[in-house]
Amino acid sequence: DWEASMRARRIEQWIAWVRDETTGRLAGYSTVRWNPFEPDRLWQAGTGVLREYRNRGLGRWLKAAMLEKVLRERPSVRVIRTGNADTNGPMLRINYDMGFKPYKAFQVWEVETEQVARTLAEKQAVPVLA
Repeated sequence: DWEASMRARRIEQWIAWVRDETTGRLAGYSTVRWNPFEPDRLWQAGTGVLREYRNRGLGRWLKAAMLEKVLRERPSVRVIRTGNADTNGPMLRINYDMGFKPYKAFQVWEVETEQVARTLAEKQAVPVLA
């Protein structure tokens, strides 16, 4: 559904991947998305390398190769955005080394629904529905 939605909005997605030549297994990937209604912007959506292939420079190589393609084939792009968890040190390092700078920050909070029910019941803020 997500890909159908992107196609309907004419968003292009490019994916680069690398395979292990000995096994044929996928070792890593990098993907970007470009919206023709914002031709000067590109979203670097994800880069990942399977655990057994890490620490070989594949993530850095994949991301750089993809962005070189963008520079060649989408000269209208002036800004590239990406997202990164603060806990993902290896990808933070790649992004900083490539020249990315923090632009926005946000937090995602999570709570178990049982905890919410207990807290509300304790505080008697609102009736708790069973």
